[in-house]
Amino acid sequence: MTTSTTNYIAFFGATGGCTNACLVHTLNAGFHATALARTPSKLTDMLLAQGLDQSTIDTQLTIVKGDISDIPAIKSVLTRNTAQLASQTISGIGGTPQMQMSLRRPVTIDNPEICATATKNITLALQEIYKANPTTAQQKPSITVISTTGVSNIKEDVPFGFQTLYHVVLADPHKDKKEMERLVTENTGIVFSGAVIIRPSLLMGDQSVKGGQGWEKLRVGREEEPAVGYTVHRADVGEWIFEKVVKAGDGGESFFGQKVTLTN
Repeated sequence: MTTSTTNYIAFFGATGGCTNACLVHTLNAGFHATALARTPSKLTDMLLAQGLDQSTIDTQLTIVKGDISDIPAIKSVLTRNTAQLASQTISGIGGTPQMQMSLRRPVTIDNPEICATATKNITLALQEIYKANPTTAQQKPSITVISTTGVSNIKEDVPFGFQTLYHVVLADPHKDKKEMERLVTENTGIVFSGAVIIRPSLLMGDQSVKGGQGWEKLRVGREEEPAVGYTVHRADVGEWIFEKVVKAGDGGESFFGQKVTLTN
């Protein structure tokens, strides 16, 4: 692990499409990062396949073996040398969709509370870090999480043709996303310095940064005035998060407190 005092970004769910694309852009731009991975070699292989060289991975990325239930591993991702916290946290944790024998709820996920659980455990890990070393509470990281359209209680952000899919078929996975959003909002200012909630349309494609159309082509909205569309590419979402949150000089502060809709 590097002992540099350079700010770094903590990634959770880095083998997932949007988050992996964001991590690729982050490392290519020269930033330092840490990432949690159940199988570190899988993450390394994904990054190499994206065109990163082994030297960049070795010098700019620390991969911590573990999963989102492992509090000590989460703490290792969030802190360095016991005193320096990540400046930003990016979480794209999610489950795998599964079909079930139910007309009302035909789709669930393998871990139906994984998004909420991840947020709870990241919050708990930070609380333990602050308690053990109170000076770290002055370095609270921001958090950016990947949620979904179709969970707003303020304004419909799903096109009419997808409303049955989102509000009936995907009701169980979306319940988890809503709880994740609630936990992020509840802990902003207490555990996190700020929060950005990303609500992409139906995700398409994989993490390949060469497979998207480019983040500049995305339509961007807020919860009160959402950008309504059918689909969006995972790689473009990851690149938008890099450009507007990771790379931004204010660490994404201009989007703090926002629920940002992204679509093509």
